[in-house]
Amino acid sequence: MRIIYYIAISFIVAILVYGQSLPGDVSLKISDGGAQRIRIAVIPFVPRAENPTPDEIGIGNKIAEVISADLSFSPFFTVLDSEFFPQKIKEEGDINPFQWVSAGIQAIVLGSFKIYDGKIKVDARLYSVVSAKRMYRRKLSEEKVQLRRIAHAISDDVVKALTGQEGVAQTRIAFISRRTGNKEVYLCDYDGFAVQRISHKKSLSFTPDWSPDGLKLTFTCYDGGNSVLYLYDIMKNQMEILSGFQGLNMSASWSPDGRKVAFVMTKDGNSEIYVMDVRTKSRERLTHNYAIDTSPCWSPNGLNIAFCSDRSGSPQIYIMDSEGANVRRLSFEGSFNDQPSWSPRGDRIAFASRTRGQFDIAIIDVTGENLTYLTSIGNNEHPDWAPDGYHIVFCSDRIGTYQIYEMLWDGTQLRRITNSASDNISPSWSPRYRWNFD
Repeated sequence: MRIIYYIAISFIVAILVYGQSLPGDVSLKISDGGAQRIRIAVIPFVPRAENPTPDEIGIGNKIAEVISADLSFSPFFTVLDSEFFPQKIKEEGDINPFQWVSAGIQAIVLGSFKIYDGKIKVDARLYSVVSAKRMYRRKLSEEKVQLRRIAHAISDDVVKALTGQEGVAQTRIAFISRRTGNKEVYLCDYDGFAVQRISHKKSLSFTPDWSPDGLKLTFTCYDGGNSVLYLYDIMKNQMEILSGFQGLNMSASWSPDGRKVAFVMTKDGNSEIYVMDVRTKSRERLTHNYAIDTSPCWSPNGLNIAFCSDRSGSPQIYIMDSEGANVRRLSFEGSFNDQPSWSPRGDRIAFASRTRGQFDIAIIDVTGENLTYLTSIGNNEHPDWAPDGYHIVFCSDRIGTYQIYEMLWDGTQLRRITNSASDNISPSWSPRYRWNFD
């Protein structure tokens, strides 16, 4: 039975005397059942200026717009459209809790900002309508061009304050794009903004994967007629070769402790899975089978590796110990199952499955039960989980070219984050990262 996380929100509203404080508070409990979301309003941020310019007013609206989009994409919130705000407010003192409770709102995000010397200083607040008090306040300062990332940081703070869960608004996506004519590695914020090109190989690059600390990437590139596995240090902007044996060196997956990568090599004549120590470059072969073994993926506890093998006659998903023992088959439906991605919560594996002549994104319990298909249009491939275990990124050709999409783990709230005319494939969701704005 699929687990649906039920958000139970309990609050008591005193309505006998105007102005009386509201007992209780917004709380969230995750359990099995249906889904009810916290209803929240995000107010345009107010410029701290006597006569704000249209540009400043637009900035305040943009901050609220980004936060609203972040919270709407979370599985925990319903964001009230500004059209239905029961009153216009600029600061906490303007809030009439009873009007907002009547509108079904339980919390309000609001704030102000000031622009000086090309920088923006934001004062963000979270107000509980339920208890008629402030729940959170944070002051953030950064270059004006980092406006969206400041808003993302506020969004993650709100998620944490109201749910106890870590948000994903400050994460990034690595992917492969042909927008220059060659397949190169790119990065973008989790919502598709702030695109940055990483590789300049003028060749074919494949399968980027983030290190657990979010500071490095592995990817494969055809270099001099051979596929070479590279390690890229994002902070230092430095690249080194991890494996360059003749043949394939690809599909790397980082171990949870960041010390090793599982990857595929064909140096012994067949496609086999190896584990390499990133520091010493020492390698250990895990699979010894005449079949094609590929696409390794670590479990979040580091004890197992999921992978794809055609040892049964068709490509299917298997699980083995991290030392290569105790191999068991996981998938039995679909003529071609590949590209496994293990949920950070440890309970499910997402993968690409061909069942209707095209590929779809499927999830399955690690016990082999509760197989569920999440897509049904076009080809859908390369799934990867967000660090919260609630979101999945993947690529799809449903509009003709391959683009990067994101959705919740149950297939809802689908959105596209790339819009280039060329193909964008092989997405990888980064670990959480908290930008320093204080």
